[in-house]
Amino acid sequence: MIVRAAFATSDGKYVDRHFGAAERFDIYEINTETQDYERVDVRLVEKACLDHKHHDERMDAVTGTIEDCHAVFAELSGNGARAVLESKNIQPIDIDRPIMAVVENILYGKVKLIDKRYTELPKKRKNTNFEKLQKRHPCMSGGANVTAGRIHLPVSPSCNIQCKFCTRRFDKSLIRPGVSSLVLKPNEALETIEKARELCPELSVVGIAGPGDTLATDAALKTFSLVKKKYPDLICCLSTNGFCLPSKVGRIAQIGIETITVTVNAVDPEIEAKINEFVIDEYGVKHEGVEGARLLIRNQLIGIKRAAELGIVVKINSVLCPGINDEHIEEVAKVTSKLGASILNIIPLIPQNGMADVPAPDCKLLEEVRLKAGKHIEVFRHCQHCRADALGIPGKGKDLHSELYKDRKEEVAETFSHG
Repeated sequence: MIVRAAFATSDGKYVDRHFGAAERFDIYEINTETQDYERVDVRLVEKACLDHKHHDERMDAVTGTIEDCHAVFAELSGNGARAVLESKNIQPIDIDRPIMAVVENILYGKVKLIDKRYTELPKKRKNTNFEKLQKRHPCMSGGANVTAGRIHLPVSPSCNIQCKFCTRRFDKSLIRPGVSSLVLKPNEALETIEKARELCPELSVVGIAGPGDTLATDAALKTFSLVKKKYPDLICCLSTNGFCLPSKVGRIAQIGIETITVTVNAVDPEIEAKINEFVIDEYGVKHEGVEGARLLIRNQLIGIKRAAELGIVVKINSVLCPGINDEHIEEVAKVTSKLGASILNIIPLIPQNGMADVPAPDCKLLEEVRLKAGKHIEVFRHCQHCRADALGIPGKGKDLHSELYKDRKEEVAETFSHG
C-alpha cells in the first residue's frame, strides 16, 4: 500500500503547527510493502485561519492544496478543519512528533489509516506525462538538470511581438536567450543532432527556443516533424510567446511534441503593456499598448488550456521585472495552473533594451516571488539563461555550442525579430 501524507511543519523536521496555522506542508509517499519513502513535494500556503478564526475561503484553498493526500498530520485540527478535510477524503491525525518518527510508524504499521476509503492512492496533482518528463528533461526538475542533456536548434529567425527587455543578436559567446551564432534551416537539423549526440551522449531533449518565436514561422514545426521521424526517443520541447498558439496547438499535438514552454509575464493587460510594446497579427497588423497586450494574453491563455487538454505538458516562463510584475507573478501562477500548466520558471530580468534602467531582481526578491507562486504551481529553480543554440547538460555549467558549430561560417538571417 502506498500512503501519501501531508505534514504541517515549520522546518521540514517536526509536526509543529496546528492545521489552521500551518504555512507549509511537506508531502511524503510511503510504501508499506517495500518499506521505503520519499518526500515528493513542499507546498506553501496562506494560513487557513484568519485572526484565530475559521476562514471558509482560506480553508478550502489549503485543503485543496493537499487534496491528493490520504492523511494530514498536524499538532491539532479543529472541528471545522476536520469537517472540510473529511469531505475531501483526507484523514486528519493530531500528533506532535518528528516527521521521520511518524513516517517510520506508518511504514511498520504503528499508525493506521482507519477508513477503507484511504486504501487506494488518490488522483495525483501532477499529470503522468509531466512526471515522466521530469526524469529526463533538465528544465523540469533539479535532478535531471545535472544528468540530462538538451540541444536548442536555432531555426526560428523572426518574432511577432516586441518585449521591451528583448535584444536579439548574433554572438558566439554571450550566454542568454535570444542569442545565437547562426540560424539553421529545418533540413540541417538532423545532421546537427547527430553531431550533438556525439558531443553530449546524455542528450535527451531537442528544444527550439528561437532566436525568434517558434510559431511566428513554420520553421520550428517543420524541424520537429523531421526530428520525430528520425529520433522518436528524443523529447521535443517548444518555447513560444504563445501569440500563435491557439491556431497551431493542434498541429503541435499531431507532430507529437511532448512539451511547450509559454512565456507569460502578466495576465493583466495594463501590466503586460509595460513589458511588451506590440504584437503583429497574422495579417501583419501591429497592435500596440494595452490593446496588443490584451490580444497576447487572450491567445496565451486559450493556447495553454487547449495544449493541456491535448496532453501536452505546459511549462510557464515569467520574466521577473522589479516594480512592474513582481507583485503579479503569483496571479500568473494561479491562472495558468488552473488552465493545466504543470510548472513555472521565474527568470530574473536582464536589464537591456527598453528596460535597461530597470534593476535586475536580487536573490531576496526572486525567492519571495518564487514562494508566493509556489502556493499554486511547482516552481523550477535551476534556469541557466540558455542561448538559442545551446548544447549540453545545463546544470554542469558548460555549453558546447561553440564546439557544435565550430566548422560552420556565421549565417545571418534575413530577419531576426520585429524589434
